[in-house]
Amino acid sequence: MPTSSVNFLEELPDVVFYAVMGKLPARVIENTIRQLSKDCYRKVELRRARLPRVYIKVLDIRGNTFRYRRPSNSAMNDLHYEETIDPANLIQHLEYLNERVTFNTLRLNDVDWDIFANCKFKCEELSCFVSGTTLSPERFMDIFRSIRPTRKLDIYADGDDKMFPVTTDFFTNNYAIGLQEVRLAGFGIDMVNPLNDTILLDSTFPIFRFFFSRNCGFTLNGILAMIRDWYTSERQIDHIELQVVGGEAQHQNFLHSLAGWLVDKRLLSDGCISSRPALERVNGDVLKLRVDIRLGDYLNISMVRLVPGPEAGLYRRYDDVE
Repeated sequence: MPTSSVNFLEELPDVVFYAVMGKLPARVIENTIRQLSKDCYRKVELRRARLPRVYIKVLDIRGNTFRYRRPSNSAMNDLHYEETIDPANLIQHLEYLNERVTFNTLRLNDVDWDIFANCKFKCEELSCFVSGTTLSPERFMDIFRSIRPTRKLDIYADGDDKMFPVTTDFFTNNYAIGLQEVRLAGFGIDMVNPLNDTILLDSTFPIFRFFFSRNCGFTLNGILAMIRDWYTSERQIDHIELQVVGGEAQHQNFLHSLAGWLVDKRLLSDGCISSRPALERVNGDVLKLRVDIRLGDYLNISMVRLVPGPEAGLYRRYDDVE
């Protein structure tokens, strides 16, 4: 920021000064404070708590490159900017962001995982993208305890290592309690899905999606048990996507096992109406069911909650908002 602009800010009344600073992007605030005179800087430090936290919709970190997106009324006018931080200053920069910024979504892509294990960010959604399985389960737990997303967790990993960053203990020890959405995807040939039939039955996430290239972790019988539990309980399911070993014979047997529960529902989607198989329980809750064969070796099973549409007997997806 030009010296004349900094001098102008220093002469502003306190109320106006803080109002102006609160409207600036985080990076500009940081650079501006560094240029203030000692007296003005002391004033900022003493009253820093009065500065409103900056809200960042998405912070995407790839290595040491930071990409920010702030919310706006129009997606076309979202404020985007990018900065690359000297690795020597990375910890200091993260400390500054932790003090001044609140995030909706934090995306970590092949970062220095050791540094982020001590980062106390607050966010609703955390996504980790891992190449070469460089993120160990132990280090992931350090990161999760430190950042602790309040709503959603996504992890995508590839590589030859059999160990996925999330293990069975993550679910059996109740670390995932409170999350509304979990998505795990392992693209390594030998990478093991941390889920099993018991975890699938006991999980309480309204939304979860699990995709692994080879080791599915759970069985068709486990999926049937989960559906029976939903049918006879108050369990909430919004959207589930699972991949399990099976071909045409397993496909037919699975649908046959649900024959007594399957009904046809009229679905409104993208302005078109079609008839789709669904599950309906006594209280009227409806799940659209789709089962596809993938490459002859796997079944993709999708269940999506439906809600009443604009007329009687017509439904739409729960997330289909006009």
